[in-house]
Amino acid sequence: MNGYYLFGLIVALVLFVVTLIMIPIQYRYIKAMDEERRKNVSQGKMFEDMPVQEQVLHHNAQSNPLFIPANIIAHILYKIKNKGGGKG
Repeated sequence: MNGYYLFGLIVALVLFVVTLIMIPIQYRYIKAMDEERRKNVSQGKMFEDMPVQEQVLHHNAQSNPLFIPANIIAHILYKIKNKGGGKG
């Protein structure tokens, strides 16, 4: 029982640290995507113009399950900081 508790504590600590590290990165990512959206470029066109490396980074930033808490927190912070600043 003690080993499972320690393992769970380590996993929780790792997830907490990853989330803290990823929040500023995800915030900047959301901010950049919002700026692209404001240029009135369609999402399909935006992805067509992206280099392959950037498409891979975009996919990883949005779909990695480890980053879900950081995505949610960064999105909330962005919405709070830019309350009346746009559509959505």
